[in-house]
Amino acid sequence: MEEFGWKENTLPQVTTENKTTEEENRSESDKEMTIPVKFNKEIMNLKPEEAGVLAQKGLKFDSIAKEYEDLKSLASQSGKSVPEFIELLKQERSEERKRKLTEQCGGNEEMAAYVLTLEEPSGDRLGFEELQKAFPTISTLEDLPETVVENAKLKGRLLLDEYLRYRHENKRAAQNAAKEQERAKNISIGSLQTSAGSLDPEAEEFLKGILK
Repeated sequence: MEEFGWKENTLPQVTTENKTTEEENRSESDKEMTIPVKFNKEIMNLKPEEAGVLAQKGLKFDSIAKEYEDLKSLASQSGKSVPEFIELLKQERSEERKRKLTEQCGGNEEMAAYVLTLEEPSGDRLGFEELQKAFPTISTLEDLPETVVENAKLKGRLLLDEYLRYRHENKRAAQNAAKEQERAKNISIGSLQTSAGSLDPEAEEFLKGILK
């Protein structure tokens, strides 16, 4: 019977013990690595990815810093904080728009109110605030997959409902892929077995040389 030409010294020798130690050291290093950030007179130790997100937000704020100071000045003149001033502007705009729509609708306030709901941003109509409460990391509609937003609009569902469906489908697809991979692996190993159910000796030695 022809012998395989494999030699033990043809493959790099990596012991399980050394590999495990390297993985543990790398894991401990990842856990320990933090970046100190001072905010509101407090120091927070953030992970690199968390610090990266804050850095991006800081750069975005720098681009609108002057406009924010102007807004802050206007709010101060009205005796309000910036959030209170913005809410006041939104309320005044909504009331003025409703008044004009009521006139255009012949005094029908119910019709005017309905038109106002159609003019709201799609995120408001689709329950974006509810989605944010469940997933705080999602800050805008752009953070969602396009299919989620489109399906919510077409099927009349809330964003939270559609996003949960999307996540469920992705999870199920990943599980099916893992099962298929495991099945293919078992078929591959099964093809190397003898009729008695054990691995062919030559195939077993071949696999040992690869997996050593």
